[in-house]
Amino acid sequence: MSDEVPFSLPMLDAQPDDGEPSCSPKVYVSNEEKAIAAAMLELRERAVELRRRLERPGSEEERVRLEAELEALRAKRAELAVRRDEAFRRKMIMLGHLPPDDEISLF
Repeated sequence: MSDEVPFSLPMLDAQPDDGEPSCSPKVYVSNEEKAIAAAMLELRERAVELRRRLERPGSEEERVRLEAELEALRAKRAELAVRRDEAFRRKMIMLGHLPPDDEISLF
């Protein structure tokens, strides 16, 4: 037993460059998550446009209509956020990183 070499990790002679990433920069996003993120971005762009129009002076009717449209966009975004979370959980279940969930249908 005294002749055995103790287990140790290998030593690297070269130190990694600071410019090189130590972990993979790639992040896997499913097609479903990508579509939902694109829809959320469209909603955001529309909301920014509506907020700019609200800053300009206008009639009270126009202001009420714009605020109602903004509220509808917020509701759609909240729905998409729930769908995005479900898509993420679905992906993690399919990859085996999370246990199966009865609330999430895979297909």
